Amino acid sequence: MKKIIIIIFALGIYGAINAQQLPLYSQYMFNRMLINPGVTGSEKDLPVQLAVREQWVGFDNAPSTQTLSAHYCFENYNMGVGGVLFVDRFGHERKLGIQLNYSYILPVFTDAKLAFGLSFQAFQYQLDYTELIALDDSDPNLYGTRESKFVPESDFGIYLYHENYFAGISANQMIGLPVKIGNQEILMTRLVRHYNLMGGYKFELNPEFELEPSALIKTTFKAPSQFDLNVRAIYQKNYWLGISYRTAGDIVTLLGLRYKEFDFGFAVDFATSDIAAYQSGSYELMLKYRIPVKAKSSGKSKY
Repeated sequence: MKKIIIIIFALGIYGAINAQQLPLYSQYMFNRMLINPGVTGSEKDLPVQLAVREQWVGFDNAPSTQTLSAHYCFENYNMGVGGVLFVDRFGHERKLGIQLNYSYILPVFTDAKLAFGLSFQAFQYQLDYTELIALDDSDPNLYGTRESKFVPESDFGIYLYHENYFAGISANQMIGLPVKIGNQEILMTRLVRHYNLMGGYKFELNPEFELEPSALIKTTFKAPSQFDLNVRAIYQKNYWLGISYRTAGDIVTLLGLRYKEFDFGFAVDFATSDIAAYQSGSYELMLKYRIPVKAKSSGKSKY
C-alpha cells in the first residue's frame, strides 16, 4: 500500500516538481550568487544576506524558501569563496542543505573582471507521509513517518562584472542524479539541469537618479523557458523602486533602501494567470549586512 501511495503522489505532483525544481527569486539581482557561482567574491566587503520567500500565499503547502548566504574576495589570490544555507519546501517535500562556492577572478577590460565559479551542494530531500491522503486508513506505514535521502549536486557559472554592468551564464544541477525515496526505492524524479543567462546595465541619468534594466532567461530545454525583464530606478544611490515582468504570468514590484552597511528589500509578485483567483500573491523579504573588512571607499553606495 505504501508503494501505491508513493506512485499516486508522484504522478500528481510530477508537473509541479519539474516546473519548479529550483527556488524562484524575485530579488535575484541583489544576490546573483544564488543563481551563478561565478558571482562569488564580486562584491565589496563581506556581504551576509538573509532572504525569505513565501510563494502563492493562500495555497496549502505552497513553496517556501529561506536562504542565508555570504561570500568574500581574496584579491591577492584572485579568488572568491562563499556559502549558502538553504531550506526549500514545496508541497510535502523539503530540501535542507548547504552550498559551498569557489570562483577564480581575472581582470579583463578597464575596471571589469571575469570570474569562473563552481559550487558543490549537499542537501537532504525529505517526503512527509503524514501529509498524504491514504487509500487505506489502516496502513500503519503512512502515519508518523518521513522518508529522506541525501543528494549531492553542483553548479557552474561564468560571470563578467563592472560597476555599471554585469552578464553571466550558468548551469544548475549539473550532476542530475535521480531522487529515490522510501524503502521501496521508488523513483520520484530526476534532477534536471537548468541554464541561466543574465545581464544588466546601470545608466546614470543625473547625479541623483540611476536606471538599471536587467534580464534573466531560465530554461531546461525540456519545458518552456522563462524570461524575467526588470527595471529599477535608484535615487541618491540608496533608495530604489522597481518593476519586473515574468513570462510565467507574474508582475513583480520591488522596493528597498540602503542604510549604512544594511540593505533592505521587499518584493511582491502579482499573478496574472488563472492561479491569481486562488492565492494572495507571493512575498519576498531581503536583508543584507556588509561586514566592513576592507578600507572604506568614498562612501558612495554601489546601488
